[in-house]
Amino acid sequence: MNLDYIAEDVDEFVAAMDFKFLYNPARKLLSIGFDADSNVLNEAHYDLLASEARAAAFVAIAKNEIPQESWFRLSRSHTIFKNMSVMLSWTGTMFEYLLPGLFMKAYPNTLLDHNQRAALRSQQKYAAAKSIPWGISESSSSVKNPDGFYHYQAYGVPGLAISHDDSGDVVVSPYSSFLGLLVDAASSLKNLRKLKKMGWLGAYGFFESAQLTAGRPGTPKHFEIVRCWMAHHQGMSLTTAASVLCHSSMQRRFHEEPMVGATERILHERMPRLLKMRPAEIAGAVASTLLGHGRLALQRAQSWGSSSADLSVPVQPAN
Repeated sequence: MNLDYIAEDVDEFVAAMDFKFLYNPARKLLSIGFDADSNVLNEAHYDLLASEARAAAFVAIAKNEIPQESWFRLSRSHTIFKNMSVMLSWTGTMFEYLLPGLFMKAYPNTLLDHNQRAALRSQQKYAAAKSIPWGISESSSSVKNPDGFYHYQAYGVPGLAISHDDSGDVVVSPYSSFLGLLVDAASSLKNLRKLKKMGWLGAYGFFESAQLTAGRPGTPKHFEIVRCWMAHHQGMSLTTAASVLCHSSMQRRFHEEPMVGATERILHERMPRLLKMRPAEIAGAVASTLLGHGRLALQRAQSWGSSSADLSVPVQPAN
């Protein structure tokens, strides 16, 4: 098939996508979905800037299907993790912070640029404290369901997460290091070489992940490789590798679209002098959680306490 025909098909797909019916004008946010049976929007909303949802919000704004105000309704609450200010995400994964960077630019000295770098450094420091490779995100684990399929779950750095897993499982995914190439190519490549040396590379690329949970029965050499491949994680890895080798090729293509160029100014948001803080994991303090909206509404069976009031504090430079 000719590349021009593929481009035409993609243009048709993009034009056919319509975000308007997912938009809640009262909340000025995108709902997580639409119930076709009851003909109503789901009452849970995507409300975090540090998430993959910002990609959908940006595209919807660029297509003039939701107002630009929606972008600034996404939460920018920060926490302090190992002396760094970092924007809070839902589960503290590399996926949430870095996925939009596959095609969206994070301009130097902006809010997004700062938080991408701070999130990566937080992952590195968290892993270093445990003497393990870094790169924790949503992925399959070594646990299998009764049908023999690997269990899939969001794993992240607890100190960056509004909602975090308390099981103690540590699962490292190589695709997280590939995403890191967009932010710090040298350290990400070094980490990937370490994973290769540990035997995590298979015939079809790096395996999905490895479980490093201490004390898990039958775990050889202190980790158990999850011997499967997920297409979207392999796709992210290939895209980031291509972008690094070809001077941000995917980002350049995306930003060359006229509607993107007309909207990209919102990506130039600077770090504020004062940050709205949420005490997710502050040294010496008891971790608290946010009673918010977004994905929290999907887990109502879990009991969460209300957070303390927002604290505006001066920005602390990341180490």
